[in-house]
Amino acid sequence: MLFHGPLLVAGVAAFGAAPGVAQEIVCPAGETRSVVTELFFGRDGGGRRVVTAARWEAFLAHEITPRFPNGLTVIDARGQWRDPAGGRITREATKLVVLVTPADAASGTASRQDRVAAIVDTYKRRFRQKSVLVLTRPACARF
Repeated sequence: MLFHGPLLVAGVAAFGAAPGVAQEIVCPAGETRSVVTELFFGRDGGGRRVVTAARWEAFLAHEITPRFPNGLTVIDARGQWRDPAGGRITREATKLVVLVTPADAASGTASRQDRVAAIVDTYKRRFRQKSVLVLTRPACARF
């Protein structure tokens, strides 16, 4: 419930072809073309904490990690957004998941976009959230 429709749709539409954009980046020696995807998961709903620490850990273990087993980062954050209906500012605990994946998709596996979409859809449905903010950008990475 962190951000609402137009912002989310605009962000996804603008970066929907991130792997193609990432291919245009010239990375320094030792770094590879990559895609950084950030997912912002609001944890509150109806004025209370809907996604407890235990429920988050289960979601991470069963939905996110199997789709991105090579690694990710989870950051505790605080988010806020303005409710367009009443103009009220809502603040909530948030989990930020950062994924860094190769820009070149491996054949025979679900695309990064499909895996992210499955995570977002499952989270929204399971925890009755209106949205999950997804930011995607090209990058150069070295591990």
